[in-house]
Amino acid sequence: MQVKATGPKASVVKYDILTALMTLGLHDKGIDGRLAQRLALLITARFNWQSETFCVGLREIARMWSVTERTTKRELALMRARGWISVHRNAARGRVTEHRVHLNAVLEATRLCWPLVGPDFVARMGQGPQEQPASENVVPFAKAGAEAPQNDGTIWAAASRVMFDNDPAVHAAWFSKVTEVGRDGSRLELAAPSAFAARYIETHYAGRVLAAVTACDPSVTTVRITG
Repeated sequence: MQVKATGPKASVVKYDILTALMTLGLHDKGIDGRLAQRLALLITARFNWQSETFCVGLREIARMWSVTERTTKRELALMRARGWISVHRNAARGRVTEHRVHLNAVLEATRLCWPLVGPDFVARMGQGPQEQPASENVVPFAKAGAEAPQNDGTIWAAASRVMFDNDPAVHAAWFSKVTEVGRDGSRLELAAPSAFAARYIETHYAGRVLAAVTACDPSVTTVRITG
């Protein structure tokens, strides 16, 4: 999606961006969750919505985050590595570094958390209808034209296709980026795109994953998913 935090609906967009970041921060206990909370604070306190930049010194950021300046440098570097922010103007005498926040990249990083806010939020973000089937507490919505997974000969590729055929929407949101890592005896090792996604899949879809995998290879009795 393309988002613009200016114009007639700017106030709603601003709240939605902060909502997405804070939801990721609360539900992801790893690095991305921590970075999301810290970026949300920077946006709330020091963000220029017109230029989509913040111009804050390391000392001030460190004070806001209750960390050292060394940690602040590391955290900003992690945000840059993820494409969430970039240096818009380098520091000079009497002027601190100005960073640009790439809102679309930030929202893409929070996508898996949108259903946790509610179907109205998912719909507002442009990802699906507001109706939510009663059979699920949290239902992710598929992108239009989601493609079926390709069979590359691995167990997971075959199981992934089974899950896609059964429920394209859930597959598109939670399983399209899961990959097979390897196999240890009767256990299949899978990797999700994030620790949050791995925990969510294990909590809500572990039975569905195991059923699809064993249908393709009965010798597999357990599935382990890591982020």
